Amino acid sequence: MEAWRTDWTRGKRDVALRLASRECGGSYGEAVIILCAAISALAADVWPGRGKDRARFVEALREFTPASLNVTRVSIPLLVGHLRQEGRDPERRQLEQAFLDYSPSRVLTGDEVDKFEDEIISLCPGLDRRVLRECSYANLLYQEIRSGYAHEYRPGSRADSWPMTSIRNTPVSYLNWVDDPDRHIHFHVDWIEDVAVALAEAIDAVEKTIPRQDPSRWWVHG
Repeated sequence: MEAWRTDWTRGKRDVALRLASRECGGSYGEAVIILCAAISALAADVWPGRGKDRARFVEALREFTPASLNVTRVSIPLLVGHLRQEGRDPERRQLEQAFLDYSPSRVLTGDEVDKFEDEIISLCPGLDRRVLRECSYANLLYQEIRSGYAHEYRPGSRADSWPMTSIRNTPVSYLNWVDDPDRHIHFHVDWIEDVAVALAEAIDAVEKTIPRQDPSRWWVHG
């Protein structure tokens, strides 16, 4: 079996990691642009066509990456921020009391606070799964990082380019902002590169089954 996608993605990963380490004047921004573009390209191999880039980006991560990478985990701080904007204070307070009972000055990682949708639904059964999936790592990576840097060369309004910890194998960490009551998310480069390579490996393993028909309903749409 020819694993050309894996080889190609590993090459992009190597370039991205060198840029992330400041070689050639690089930075986090240049690294994530390359990695997220590679993920978009891989997803387009599976479901070609126009007008569905976000949906297939998220679908590819959900379907093809291993569970250990936690791409469907939901960001509790960003979900809480969404509920605050929507005026859904009872559910917001429930989530804060259950999952965000920390000092505002404490450094938080996703491994400490973020949950999967069934655990959140069991606490707040009135929440729509579509809302939860929009706050999943897979969708936030697309909206806040891939789209933010592709269109404005900066992270989205709910994300930041600075990590709050150097611990390896931590998908995300969270930053406090003086003018925002909710923390912002940082996606760690080493997690993004693990996701990209794992995705390429999985798609190479099912080479004979692609391209595929679009699903009747994309996962991110609920």
